[in-house]
Amino acid sequence: MNIHRAIFGLLCILGSVLTANSFVQSIDPTNEIKESLIEPPFITSRDGVLTATLKAERKSVRVGNRDVLTVVYNGLFAPPTLRLNRGEVIRLTLINALDKSTNFHTHGLAVSPLGNSDNVFIEVPAGTTFDYEIRIPRNQEPGTFWYHPHFHGLTSSQVGGGMSGALIIEGALDKFPAPLRKVKERIILLKDVITTASATGEYEHNPDVGNDTGTTRTVNGQVNPVISISPGETQYWRIANLSANIYYLLKLDGHTLLEFAQDGNLLNRIVERQEILLPAASRRDVFVRGGKTGVYQFRTLAINTGKAGNNYPEVGLATVVSQGLQQVPLQLPTRLPPVPDMRKLNITNRRTIIFSESDDPDEYYIDGKMFDHHRVDTTVKLGSVEEWTLVNASDEMHTFHIHQLDFQVTELNGKPVEFIGYQDNANMPSNSTIKIIIPFTDPVIVGKFVYHCHILRHEDKGMMATIVVVP
Repeated sequence: MNIHRAIFGLLCILGSVLTANSFVQSIDPTNEIKESLIEPPFITSRDGVLTATLKAERKSVRVGNRDVLTVVYNGLFAPPTLRLNRGEVIRLTLINALDKSTNFHTHGLAVSPLGNSDNVFIEVPAGTTFDYEIRIPRNQEPGTFWYHPHFHGLTSSQVGGGMSGALIIEGALDKFPAPLRKVKERIILLKDVITTASATGEYEHNPDVGNDTGTTRTVNGQVNPVISISPGETQYWRIANLSANIYYLLKLDGHTLLEFAQDGNLLNRIVERQEILLPAASRRDVFVRGGKTGVYQFRTLAINTGKAGNNYPEVGLATVVSQGLQQVPLQLPTRLPPVPDMRKLNITNRRTIIFSESDDPDEYYIDGKMFDHHRVDTTVKLGSVEEWTLVNASDEMHTFHIHQLDFQVTELNGKPVEFIGYQDNANMPSNSTIKIIIPFTDPVIVGKFVYHCHILRHEDKGMMATIVVVP
């Protein structure tokens, strides 16, 4: 056996059992450990237009060491990343080759919810094709976003099967010093799939089992890939939770994650994180500085979402190898461009929104009601700035997500939350109360859209409501 491969195999085994603060310090500097992380293919804009076709289909794809029969776009568990600029347009043809209805949603973008734009009330029936046209405003914040189906009742099974991909609005580093704008960028898409063996022994995605069932966690569709970095090197990681239901509590052994954006929004400063809680649908943009030569584990720590929730074990996500020549660490700015604090705005209305659930029957509610697309639950006038008190009246975590805009979290259980920036998805601990400020001030959002728990199993079982913004 090649000695390089033997060393590499040993390091991978060691990496999978590393403790929280340990790492392998000695590797052979003459034998580079080959990187195995593969990023999804890109579709980029040209002359102001991003033209793409996504085919939703049931197909066998390779996940880890298994072939899994599941639902995907374009035959890929990690489908194309869409990359374009502010002020451009997405022209996307969705081909539905499934046996059930679906549709298409761009998560996190401040775009129109009307017509054939980001309209989650569109139904694309089985065997049909639909053309979307989504115009990106010139004032859209650059950052890391994503796309997925949003057809009520089927969202969890379709996203959980693999129908989710990254969407990037270029320019996230434009406000940083020139050296930082040139660092290596990595797309780190966290996705899982629950599989069971069929009667024929084949593995297939099973959308009918609970969230606490054992699941295969992947990075860009790969199980425990190798990521290479040089000691002292600065890299830009776009980390996105594209799973349907599960949480991640991220840690990179021996490193500090330098967070500078969340949910596509630049923060007002760089925040040093030893761990990052990443609920379903959330994204974090971070700088990573390579540690001293060695092998480290990038993993999700164990997390319990409450008595009525799920208890997820610790899982290794990727093996990070710091190797090669020592580089001089790039200097990071001590300040980022100011972000206006919404607490200084004039609040025009206040609401209380209650998230609750029932064990028998298995139902989830917002303000005591299950979702009904024929019903309008909330009406807001354009120009309003509202403070919402979000009450989680259950014994498990939920998330709060609202389409078409961002918000600012101001309080958790009556205590002020430090202001670092905006987000489009917020975790709600069990039996908690949080306060947020939402500015309904951008004319592009006029129309009907939704807010919901982004644990998609909860959304499909009723935890969603309809909002209309009127001129």
